Amino acid sequence: MGVKATFILDERIMKQGRELVKKKRVKSMNALVETAVKNELAAIKKEEIKTALLEASKDPLFLADLKEIEEDFSQERKTDIP
Repeated sequence: MGVKATFILDERIMKQGRELVKKKRVKSMNALVETAVKNELAAIKKEEIKTALLEASKDPLFLADLKEIEEDFSQERKTDIP
């Protein structure tokens, strides 16, 4: 369910958005703003994950765990081959 919110947007952005609505490129200004916010939230989340993975790639304990897992799967594959 939607929640009503009030924002102040740059006049040029509003004008461009209204033109898109007028040309029926987007359903409504609400739909445009919601899509823009969803996309920005997804981009931020992706960047957070990227940062976390980069930090993990420098963590010796994490790297040791990965190596151990790789070795375990490597051994398992060798025993599964007939």
